[in-house]
Amino acid sequence: MSKLTEIKAKIAELQREADETFKLEKLAAIADITSKIFAYNISIDEFQKRGRSARTATTPASPIKYRKSEYEYWGGRGPKPKWVKEVEEKGENLEAYRVPDQITQ
Repeated sequence: MSKLTEIKAKIAELQREADETFKLEKLAAIADITSKIFAYNISIDEFQKRGRSARTATTPASPIKYRKSEYEYWGGRGPKPKWVKEVEEKGENLEAYRVPDQITQ
């Protein structure tokens, strides 16, 4: 067997070992977390509230005001995307790309 073949075999064995170790450690972590959830009576709602800022929880997504294609759109706020700049450079009227108010992102 060549040295390269031996190395590849060792790599494959180590990868299998790493995968198995990961699975076992993940199961142990899940068991630990589950026991703490029950011990402290933590609800799903408490997890969902953590990490969310007040702004994120209450601010809806900005509606799309201009659309050129399925992937090229702009809400009219913030920096202008490249496609809007290109439209303006060509002298086109951006209003031609306006989306009716009832359509949102």
